[in-house]
Amino acid sequence: MVINTLSFWNRSFRFWAISLHALWWHRKLTVQGPVLVEDTCLCFNALGGLPGPYIKWFLEKLKPEGLYQLLAGFHDKSAYALCTFALSTGNPSEPVLLFRGRTSGQIVAPRGCRDFGWDPCFQPDGYEQTYAEMPKAEKNTISHRFRALLELQKYLGSLDAPVVGDDRPGRGTGEG
Repeated sequence: MVINTLSFWNRSFRFWAISLHALWWHRKLTVQGPVLVEDTCLCFNALGGLPGPYIKWFLEKLKPEGLYQLLAGFHDKSAYALCTFALSTGNPSEPVLLFRGRTSGQIVAPRGCRDFGWDPCFQPDGYEQTYAEMPKAEKNTISHRFRALLELQKYLGSLDAPVVGDDRPGRGTGEG
């Protein structure tokens, strides 16, 4: 299930809010088990981090061309894409875990396919192409989302695998 979430701002408050959001969905949907919430930001350094979590709404109104024009009066065109996954196990005694991935780059005049958000105007550092110009397989190995998913994968890989027949709740029985 994909749920469109409302974003919050202020870096420390933001991660706290993402955690609460994951817990809220547990209660709202009465989910029996884990909930994973994703939050993506595109932050322009010249604008103190804006549009940040509001990128969806900036993009709807301005399109990639307008995002580029936001920095017309600034020498600094640097930006970073940030993805955070918040994982709630559903157990109220366990903290919500955050997994972050960040890719630094530049905001450039839009180039490439216009089928995925702000990809045409974000050029990762060390690359000559925007996200939109890159082959999908290449983009998917350097993106902020990929980096956050790697952190999540490391965490999940570190968990003890359930043992078949283990009678503890949620362990090897398919229940819990």
